[in-house]
Amino acid sequence: MMSHKERFLVRFVVCLLLLQGFGRNAVADTLVMPRELVDYAHANGCSPIDNFFERPGMVSPPFVYGWLAGSPEHSAVFWCKKTEPSDKPYKLMLKVSDPKQLAGCPVEIEWWNPPRGLSIETRSHLDLGDFRSVTEPKRPGPKSVIDDAKVIVSAYDGVGNIFYCYKGQWMFLSHD
Repeated sequence: MMSHKERFLVRFVVCLLLLQGFGRNAVADTLVMPRELVDYAHANGCSPIDNFFERPGMVSPPFVYGWLAGSPEHSAVFWCKKTEPSDKPYKLMLKVSDPKQLAGCPVEIEWWNPPRGLSIETRSHLDLGDFRSVTEPKRPGPKSVIDDAKVIVSAYDGVGNIFYCYKGQWMFLSHD
């Protein structure tokens, strides 16, 4: 039979272990991206990439706000990892207040390569003929040049991808 002190000690240790486990997950989520994006990822079958920053050198974050015009907090882009096994284990998610603002492009892109840090840029004279379709990577982009194109850039150490929404589908260009 355990004494009162022993029962207290067991309960105390169990509580500490539980708190340590919960605390570690909360800290990892917070360090990778904001809670609202973590929750959005979870609601869409995805989880934060906890080891995202475990590489040498400067790494841009796996999320960026301000994809759409207006208040930056009304739109975000972020990487997450699918919770189910897949040949495309990653998702590039777009969190927007109104999906119609994406001109028909889906709010998520399934992706096969490990994600890199994100930024949003405006590119001039973007030649879509150099791009490929995300859904059919062997299909080249249209023979069209966009004067001022807002793009999502996913890059690390000079290697990456540029994503552009064109007529309801996502296009990408790999670069190194």
